[in-house]
Amino acid sequence: MNGMVSRANWAARMGLGAVGVGLLLMAGAPSAFAGATGCNQRTCIDVEGSGLRVERIGASTTWNGDFTGHFHVWGGGIDQNSATQFWGYHQKYTIPVGRDLPNGSVLCAEGWEHTGGGMESRGRACVEVHF
Repeated sequence: MNGMVSRANWAARMGLGAVGVGLLLMAGAPSAFAGATGCNQRTCIDVEGSGLRVERIGASTTWNGDFTGHFHVWGGGIDQNSATQFWGYHQKYTIPVGRDLPNGSVLCAEGWEHTGGGMESRGRACVEVHF
């Protein structure tokens, strides 16, 4: 009987766990488990990895999101800026990471267009790293 109760409890926990993960993915930043991508306005982030292991982080523009400026990528102990240049679709600023990041780390990429009077944000896209 204990075996049946344990199996029933396990099945119930797995079902609730799957529902919880689904709600987290819908409500929060996308998970970087097995890689993740996300876009906001004209900026996209692409995280390559699995679980807590992040191999690379990429920042890019959306279709028709070209701008002249730079990307700022931060989170999980990473804080880097790209060169200032023209960023067109299919061009990606890539940061090699090759290590585990802390569980729950939020990685963000923000595109900054350099204008005559300063800088203007072109979107901030984020993903969460967790197992």
